[in-house]
Amino acid sequence: MAEAPTYESDVIDSISDSPVDPRCDAACKKVLSCKEFAAPILKYVCTEYEGMETFDIIALMEDGVISEIPLDSDAPQTKRTPVIEQSNSESSTLKSGTRFFDIRFNVRAPSDGGYIQLIINLEAQNANRPGYSILKRALYYCSRMISDQYGTVFTGSDYGKIRKVYSIWVCLHPNKAYTDTIARFSVKKEIIHGETKLTLEEENKERKNYDLINMTIVGLKDFDSAAQSEHPLIRMLSLIFTQELTAGQKKELLENDYNIQMTENVEEAFEDMCDFSTGFYQDGLNKGVKQGRAEGIGIGRAEGINIGVERGIGIGRSEGINIGVERGKLEEQSNTIKKLLLHKLDPSQISSLLEIPLDEVEKVKRSIAQN
Repeated sequence: MAEAPTYESDVIDSISDSPVDPRCDAACKKVLSCKEFAAPILKYVCTEYEGMETFDIIALMEDGVISEIPLDSDAPQTKRTPVIEQSNSESSTLKSGTRFFDIRFNVRAPSDGGYIQLIINLEAQNANRPGYSILKRALYYCSRMISDQYGTVFTGSDYGKIRKVYSIWVCLHPNKAYTDTIARFSVKKEIIHGETKLTLEEENKERKNYDLINMTIVGLKDFDSAAQSEHPLIRMLSLIFTQELTAGQKKELLENDYNIQMTENVEEAFEDMCDFSTGFYQDGLNKGVKQGRAEGIGIGRAEGINIGVERGIGIGRSEGINIGVERGKLEEQSNTIKKLLLHKLDPSQISSLLEIPLDEVEKVKRSIAQN
């Protein structure tokens, strides 16, 4: 008989199963739960929505539930680490004996002149090496969504009512093999011997009885190179989750380039995302300060030696740090302009986004052309 999990093993599992940053994990969930972002994912991942407009898909979606549906509803409760309850009643522990789907919702889909019901599970995977196979975890999630339908969707032996399920994983930092990819895994028919004598209509009808589990991995790209992706979903999601832009800049780009409506839910989700990501400006400032201090100390020492007095050293250090900080800001600003130009934004739009003079943008654009 297997021993019951201990307090210590629960702590170890929590660490190994944790995302890179719990705040980032929560913010990603909230963003993906917005229908304005979930609908494009369905459009490009689920075969049932191919060719549909996102606003038509939104009309078919039910409200998603974030981390409130137990994955292991029949799992025994184990001794857990103490937790601090948050305002949304979700435990702040990363594992609490009972696992939860990140986001799960029902959605209708067109089928043979009518509609069928699908069950969608959206997961945000922030860790690049989670310590387990994402595919196996996705398969387990799909299996749970199938088995959970007993007693709610169907009873007894009425298996014909089982609904198709999707488990879609948006990987923010995928390994190299899955960068800039959308990979779908599903149940497929394979004839080992002989040949079935089914018409096309019969084949399609039969497919609906086994094509019930779909797992999809969406591997994003760094914002620097996302503009080069040939797929609009990769470009959009890479923009949403980058730390190179502020929330305000992201919202303006999404409105202009992807026709995303900034609803109250979307605005709130982006504001929450700002709580864990200070954006490119603060990152650049920190880099500039660090670089500036190093350069400033060197400048200060050189000037101090030339002057030959401690006062000179002090003045040199102070001026050198200021010079270095300013250089860091300008370098980071230039890098950001280059990235936005790669995303085919007009110089005037970049000037407005970054709140800098237009000639600064034009200067960077000319330097790119010369190189």
